[in-house]
Amino acid sequence: MRVRYNSEVLEFKETMSVNKLLKKMALNKGEVVVIRNGAIVTEDETLNPDDEVRIIDTVSGG
Repeated sequence: MRVRYNSEVLEFKETMSVNKLLKKMALNKGEVVVIRNGAIVTEDETLNPDDEVRIIDTVSGG
């Protein structure tokens, strides 16, 4: 799968859950949104090698 996060593009050839991907990338699931092939996915969904994935930081402030 091709994963885009900020200015990085990473390639993974294995099937894995969103949660596992976030752990591999040392990202906190509460601080990002994961989009697979144009749709937001939850942490327990499976990502496949042919997926296009984008990870976006969520912003909070006050």
